[in-house]
Amino acid sequence: MILAGGATPSDELKAKLYQHFSPAQIMELTYAMGSFIGFSKQLIVLGLEPENMPILHTPMPGSA
Repeated sequence: MILAGGATPSDELKAKLYQHFSPAQIMELTYAMGSFIGFSKQLIVLGLEPENMPILHTPMPGSA
């Protein structure tokens, strides 16, 4: 399991996930979140985001 930015989750976080979700459910949640983030980025690149949507710019670690 890899988190955003290439970090690996702590054993504590993994234990909490497995308390509530099966491995298959964790995979489905991961896929759903990745798909949502990917689609939202495509909409922004294409200029199709809603006009009244608040935009927060968060620089990635290591970028200027």
